[in-house]
Amino acid sequence: MQHRQTISQTQLCALLWASLLAPAAELLPAVTLPWAGKAAWLTTLLAFPVLAAVGWVLSHAAWRRDGLPQIIRAGFGPVVGRGILLLYMVWGEFLLALRLRLCAQRLLASGERDGSLWFYLPVAALLALWMARGKLAAFARAGQVLLAVVLTAAAVVLGLALFQVRPEHLLPLWWQDALPVASGVLPACGVLGWGMFAAFLLGNTEPAKHSRRDWLVWSGVGCLLLSLEQLVVVGNLGESLAQRLHSPFFALAKSVGVEGAFQRVESIVSALWIFGDLALLGVILFALWEMARTVWKKAEQKTVVTAAVLPAIIISMAAFPDGVGAEAAGRGIVLVGNLILGAALPVFGAGAAALSKRSGNKGTSCG
Repeated sequence: MQHRQTISQTQLCALLWASLLAPAAELLPAVTLPWAGKAAWLTTLLAFPVLAAVGWVLSHAAWRRDGLPQIIRAGFGPVVGRGILLLYMVWGEFLLALRLRLCAQRLLASGERDGSLWFYLPVAALLALWMARGKLAAFARAGQVLLAVVLTAAAVVLGLALFQVRPEHLLPLWWQDALPVASGVLPACGVLGWGMFAAFLLGNTEPAKHSRRDWLVWSGVGCLLLSLEQLVVVGNLGESLAQRLHSPFFALAKSVGVEGAFQRVESIVSALWIFGDLALLGVILFALWEMARTVWKKAEQKTVVTAAVLPAIIISMAAFPDGVGAEAAGRGIVLVGNLILGAALPVFGAGAAALSKRSGNKGTSCG
């Protein structure tokens, strides 16, 4: 087995949020508006306790140098745990194919009639493969740069659009809106579930004294920024229009500009957003490698990531030939699957692993 490559907690958090920005820009607030209405921008704020709780539970296991694959095997047993890891690998392969397709579609749409889907999709896949065949530490350092680039692009769009927010699109809010807003937390958590594969890299992080505090800070700031994004989008486009659009954030980018400097920034923003896609693709590939070497001790990194990328290219074209199915899957089955695999199973596995270890320690003490 190869030696583990260590990264810092900050680098892992940067990778997580860089990878989350790609699906968040496509899905928020379109998936929360049907549930929460004009108060959709509050859903990611209310999702913060869920995200913080999941991270708190997993960070406790990470302090013992256990990654999510080891947590699952310890919690569910070697046989069932291996089956669950295989389920995660299948899900990761599906999300890999879906993300490649959605990334290529966005680049194709931003270039209007220029370019081809057959060009964008393999190029994105090869870039992700090149990054995932390298060292995790190098990818983690690159993730901090990717996050900075994507956040800068988002700040430009949101900053220019902030002055066009119409208060009547957001207010008034009444107490009877509280229940719909609470129900809107579910799809918001499904979007955040795209980052579940970062948890498989927890075993590679260096022990940090304030890891839980740092996680709370990163989670709070991230949820706050996603709420700001939803607020600006709904405040500009309105509830009904934002709900009908496939990617409200990128639609918003078409309406912003600086008089005398530049009028349309959507093509630039869409092109820069590929950095978020690459971060997400890389995180999934490194997670698949972590799972593979837990299931098969002799698995090789380059073999695993190559075997994951090549079928993903074929699946992305065969399963979603018209592109509409990719968007429907991203708003339907993916959100449900992310809720189950991204929150329920890891927390249950961590709890079962902790109980198993505690009972084992008691048995050893009694013996």
